[in-house]
Amino acid sequence: MKRRTILLTAGALVLLGGLAYANRYPLEHMVMSRMHGMGAGHMGGMGMGHMFQGVDTTEAEEAELRAMFDAHAQITRRVENLPNGIRTVTETANPELRDQLVSHVVGMIDRVDQGRDPRVMIQSLTLDILFKNRALIVTEMEPTDTGIIVIQTSADAETVAALQKHAAEVSDLAARGIVSAQEAMMARMH
Repeated sequence: MKRRTILLTAGALVLLGGLAYANRYPLEHMVMSRMHGMGAGHMGGMGMGHMFQGVDTTEAEEAELRAMFDAHAQITRRVENLPNGIRTVTETANPELRDQLVSHVVGMIDRVDQGRDPRVMIQSLTLDILFKNRALIVTEMEPTDTGIIVIQTSADAETVAALQKHAAEVSDLAARGIVSAQEAMMARMH
């Protein structure tokens, strides 16, 4: 049985506007660019703006991604691998970036729940497994004063391994920014 729980603390009321925004405009991707037959040789002429486009992404989603990559050094992540999944804490002291971050996380989880894979060029291959096994994932989210806590669990071993690998990939994105994203894109193209 699929379950999603959002726990709200008193300090999280400021984030409700961002959560309401995410319900109106799914902010779905931690991934950046559409693949329409582009080979690695075409990357040299591709501007940064294109890297944030997906199959059905909005301008607001692309702006969020751009902001997170531009300010990735301001984002902190803690990941705890659980026997049946992960617990992540993703935060920033920058209030504007925090709102974009929370909206992105909520929207991406919503996209996985709906099975709306954005199929973007630099999307991690691990997301393929999460989209395929989405019905096997139980998600709980709790906004914090500076970000969001996400707990995702599963009884399926393949899904647990994918959750843990993806959490490590997102931490690498936060640590290294666009360099990490470009490496993911190249891996997907091969």
